[in-house]
Amino acid sequence: SLFSYFLLNHLSPSAGHGMKFFLANILYSLAIRNNMSSSSCVPCSSLDKSSLLTRAEVHSELQSSLPLWSSSTPPSESESKSKSVEFVERSFTAKNFQCALDAINSMGAIAEREGHHPDFHLTSYREVRVVLYTHKVGGVTANDLQLAKMFDDEVAITYSPKWLKEHPAAPKKNA
Repeated sequence: SLFSYFLLNHLSPSAGHGMKFFLANILYSLAIRNNMSSSSCVPCSSLDKSSLLTRAEVHSELQSSLPLWSSSTPPSESESKSKSVEFVERSFTAKNFQCALDAINSMGAIAEREGHHPDFHLTSYREVRVVLYTHKVGGVTANDLQLAKMFDDEVAITYSPKWLKEHPAAPKKNA
């Protein structure tokens, strides 16, 4: 939000870098707990390892509002190796090569607008895989889930008819 951007970028220098991280993390936690109500990504410069979401938070958000996305690790809280998720991803088959490129270009424009950049993979001329994680902190943050939501809401993808039949959760709003 504009308020969080103002706080992060206009705090007096005497407030110190630690105060910026503290405020960023509070705002960040509020955004994720309010179902990512922010309409844009938080600047990555304000994030640190404490911005990483837990598996439970990621799993909950994927189940409730991002059904086409999956996480790199299971949501099991019993696994003590890592509390965070490495990345979230979505794959689909476009109708043809041009439709795959159009989808990637549309997502790329959104990523550029938000200053948060995913990994795109295009294979077999129309198979697309989108991988999101926050490079700076090495895992999934609210920015990644927010960007996934933007992709789902703003990008009209022309899917392969067969893929669309096999994935009923996909929006029927083909481009």
